[in-house]
Amino acid sequence: MGNTSSINFVLLNQIINRYFPIPLMFFGIIGNILNILIFTRPVFRDNVCANYFLVSTVFDGIIMFAGLLSRTLNGFGIDPSQTIPALCKLRFFTTYSSGTAASWFISLACVERYLASSTSTDRRQLLTMKRAYMSMIFVILICFIVYAQQFYCIDINQQILGAPQPCYQLKKNISCQIVDSLFQFLFEILTPICMMTIFSCLTLRNVRNQRRRINITQPGNISIPGIMTANLNQSIPLHHPTNIPTQQNRHLVLTEIKRRAQKRDIQLVKMLLVQVSVFVISAFPISIYKLYAVATIYQTKSIVRQSIENTIYNLSLISLVLNNSITFYLYTLCGVIFRKELVKLFRLAT
Repeated sequence: MGNTSSINFVLLNQIINRYFPIPLMFFGIIGNILNILIFTRPVFRDNVCANYFLVSTVFDGIIMFAGLLSRTLNGFGIDPSQTIPALCKLRFFTTYSSGTAASWFISLACVERYLASSTSTDRRQLLTMKRAYMSMIFVILICFIVYAQQFYCIDINQQILGAPQPCYQLKKNISCQIVDSLFQFLFEILTPICMMTIFSCLTLRNVRNQRRRINITQPGNISIPGIMTANLNQSIPLHHPTNIPTQQNRHLVLTEIKRRAQKRDIQLVKMLLVQVSVFVISAFPISIYKLYAVATIYQTKSIVRQSIENTIYNLSLISLVLNNSITFYLYTLCGVIFRKELVKLFRLAT
């Protein structure tokens, strides 16, 4: 305990708030701008999943300014939201609601991928842009309603009561602390993680089933049921008198179709696993902290213990925002089509 008490936690938290957000904000802003430019290109314009990614990117950008920029200014002691009540409340409301909306849109993208990979025509017919827009509006309204309590439960001058910063939950109001912590845990972290995990697993199951179902449905036709691409939706006729290939050519066509299907499936698997995994890992620290904060809310804590918890809180927030800063780089690494559109974008710019 003697070694712990000798740590200058004020300086440590100042360093965390001052320098850790800068690289995340720099790469995050650049990445989110490129995401918006790519997802608004014609190839993605009418794609439901891409539109979920686009709207999620917009809210990621909001977090860069409302969350990371404010935290950086706080590290240098010039953050107005720490001294002005209205800005304090607005900052928390904007950051929490934007983070929740961004995670929910990724969750809806996972649902869309599950439906798109289904062999059921009825499920695939659920994928319309009108329904996508309605779900976006619904998510945004829910986020506004859920976090409206922060205009009451968040205020300045809380650091004197043991809060990590002056602009924080009302430390004298236990109900506010419980509600605010549980709402963020349930709506921004737990529910989206459950949706991402469940529908990612279902999508992977659909993909595996599709790969097993690749076959010749009729002696004269080649088709792949359940594979949804423009070039493979229709069967390839081989029986027409003017288009009778040899047995070798027929085998080559089937082999090429299988190769393209496998390549697309692998790309989908990578994007699902990487995207969901990064969100789960980045959200894990703040999840544990929120549960711990609620579980120990009635305990009397020493100054040293409060300082340690505040430091963990600041690091956990940085970890959570990491997911919002690197989506562009994840898409670039895992998405072949995304990389191709990025190259085209750079060519147009030059």
